[in-house]
Amino acid sequence: MNRRIIVVGFLVAFFSLVGTGKASAVKLYVTNISDNSLSIIDAERKDPKEWTIISTISVGKMPHVPAVSPNGKKLYVTMAGSDEVWVFDPATDKLLKKVTLGVKPTHIIFSPDSQYAFISVETSQELAIVDVAADSVLAKIPIGLEPHVPALSPDGKLIYVGGGPGNVLFAVDPLARKMTGKIGPLPVPHVPVFDVDGKTAYVTGRGSNDLNLINVQTGKIASKIDLGFNSHGSTLTADGRTLYVSSEAANVVGIIDTQSQKLVDKVPVGEFPHLVKLSRDGRFAFTTNMKANTISVIDAAEKKVAASLKVGNGPGGIAILEK
Repeated sequence: MNRRIIVVGFLVAFFSLVGTGKASAVKLYVTNISDNSLSIIDAERKDPKEWTIISTISVGKMPHVPAVSPNGKKLYVTMAGSDEVWVFDPATDKLLKKVTLGVKPTHIIFSPDSQYAFISVETSQELAIVDVAADSVLAKIPIGLEPHVPALSPDGKLIYVGGGPGNVLFAVDPLARKMTGKIGPLPVPHVPVFDVDGKTAYVTGRGSNDLNLINVQTGKIASKIDLGFNSHGSTLTADGRTLYVSSEAANVVGIIDTQSQKLVDKVPVGEFPHLVKLSRDGRFAFTTNMKANTISVIDAAEKKVAASLKVGNGPGGIAILEK
């Protein structure tokens, strides 16, 4: 396929998503790593205190993260202990297929047009590219030591992958299907997030209290923000003005103003908040609290926890199905 066509498709889909009006959560999916299950939460009511678990599904070994495709038609769940990604239909929550990927698949991102999934395979040291329509592996890109969380740039031309143990951030060209470089040293980098203009990437890290800002054009560390705590998960609002980061050590979600590049608030959540996600309308941020066995629902306007929902043991990842 012509590369220009793929890139244009990425751009059109991306801006279509950004340009849509407010959306509301319908269901939340939470992987419970310690008891090999997936919690499905009914999130249609306005008050998150009224949200309830619809069901808990037994899945493969060590389910790491779930991810819903942007068009809402597929739910992927990585099974880090059984080396597969399981494919579900979000409309029915029925299992459609199991796809073998390699040793220890962990994190998933989709292209905005829902054509491709990019999945880190840690022990195999690869980034897998999956054809979402066929649920089949198209390619595996050799990366390096334990590639963890991938992020796709707004123009679809670049993927950054956190590589914690190697203290580097991997750069990948998804069109040429090859790794193009490494950025570092970064102390145990985990989750990269691109700004909405694609010029800056924010990278969390377990190895220091710094949030690292990468100049995407130069591929260099541009600056650092001292958060006062180490960080793991992160998510950015649609307008690019606010970044949420979770700290497993401090049991908080930090709120960063990207214009001033300052930490402006901290929200106490459950013990060991692993990942943080944001609803499309920006109303709620969600964390998975691995040692509390809960998810925290943060009211973004109030900057406080609106609800704490009990799930399974060791919740790791969360995905949001929206209207």
